[in-house]
Amino acid sequence: MSDLKRPHIDEQGRWHFFDGDLIAWKVSNDGKSFTSGQIFKKGSPHSGVGPKSTATPPYHTHLYQTETFDVKSGVLCYKIDGKLGKLKPGQTAVIPPHRPHTFWCDPESGQDLEVYITVRGGDNAGFDEDFVRNFYGYLSSRTMAGKAPNPLQMLRFLDDADVILADVPFGLGGWLNVIVGRWLGGYLFGYSPRYKLFQE
Repeated sequence: MSDLKRPHIDEQGRWHFFDGDLIAWKVSNDGKSFTSGQIFKKGSPHSGVGPKSTATPPYHTHLYQTETFDVKSGVLCYKIDGKLGKLKPGQTAVIPPHRPHTFWCDPESGQDLEVYITVRGGDNAGFDEDFVRNFYGYLSSRTMAGKAPNPLQMLRFLDDADVILADVPFGLGGWLNVIVGRWLGGYLFGYSPRYKLFQE
């Protein structure tokens, strides 16, 4: 896709999305679990103004993977099963499959949020290093070019990662992934969940 732009990668191998307002890198990957380090910059419209920040994940569930948040610095706000809460440095939250959740940098803390996110389980890697780079790489490219992300492409990413939107009525998020993301986005319009531009 011609409008995609490869993010800056620093000497530590960290990927800088949204001109550095979100930084992500691989911490570990042992084949059974994947841990991503992420820094959300305070005050940025992309990463630091609460749940409406560009980089805030949609309210979602994982079909197979258990996800763990481990806060290193700053304050993480979360919504899990409709309940709001906060995690401070040294605190963790473990979210099993099928449990709706999202998170964001606490705008009231006045601090960047650094969090390690670990996912484990499932035959499909789902949320892995490729997903992080492609999802945020695409979203960053479109946003910084002043363009809205294409819903077909976004659902193509989610379907490939076994991630289901939790706010879709009547529990039809899975079908939305398959029909709109996989069939229309993937088969008909040729959107991919992986782009060479976002490979290491």
